[in-house]
Amino acid sequence: MLSIRGLSKHFYGVDVLNGINLDIKAGEVVGLIGRSGAGKSTLARCLVGLETADQGEIHLNGSPIAPGEGFARQHIQYLWQDPTQALSPYLTARAAVVETLSGFRIGPANKRRSQAEEILNDLGLDQATILRRPHSLSGGQCQRVALARAVAAEPEVLILDEPFSSLDLATQISTIHLLRRVHAKRKPAMLIVSHDLAPLRQLADRIAVLDDARIVEDIALDEFTAKASHPLSRAYAGML
Repeated sequence: MLSIRGLSKHFYGVDVLNGINLDIKAGEVVGLIGRSGAGKSTLARCLVGLETADQGEIHLNGSPIAPGEGFARQHIQYLWQDPTQALSPYLTARAAVVETLSGFRIGPANKRRSQAEEILNDLGLDQATILRRPHSLSGGQCQRVALARAVAAEPEVLILDEPFSSLDLATQISTIHLLRRVHAKRKPAMLIVSHDLAPLRQLADRIAVLDDARIVEDIALDEFTAKASHPLSRAYAGML
């Protein structure tokens, strides 16, 4: 469904990504882990056009795409590590989701407000909260609004960049449940970038390990502990 072939990115002569090959099937959840600075977020950003790869190809449903443009702009959605980066300080939560629906012409114009409310309510935000702007929302609420904006586009793929970083344990657990609910209802493929394997155990079908600018392991979650062979993979498995 999403196929990455030979993707490379260099900064100042340094390989950040070197010949990345990765496939994500329809409805599959893949966790991408690696050390800090390994290039995980760079890969995520290349998939949505926030960074431009130096080499390689990306295909969606067998067709080549230009990340962030045309068909891909709607159908591959990105959830920022800092969710406030996706939100205008001037728009209420409801207006932010209506903006996405309008931008992609999803649903009748006269029903987009109620569509937005339904999506936000489904993600656990009440009627009072959806009329507030980002500065008056908690970090967890901003994350839900950003996720609502992403799923409102009806994407085939969700790219989540470190959605668990800097979250306390209670909010991390809440986010895991939230992502499970989104996946169960809407069935998007997901690539979840994380430096921590623990939350991915609750969500992922497969784990890909990025090290030295390459994917060094790509293995089913239920085989990870017993069959992972790369030293970094074994180090992660030993933490569980």
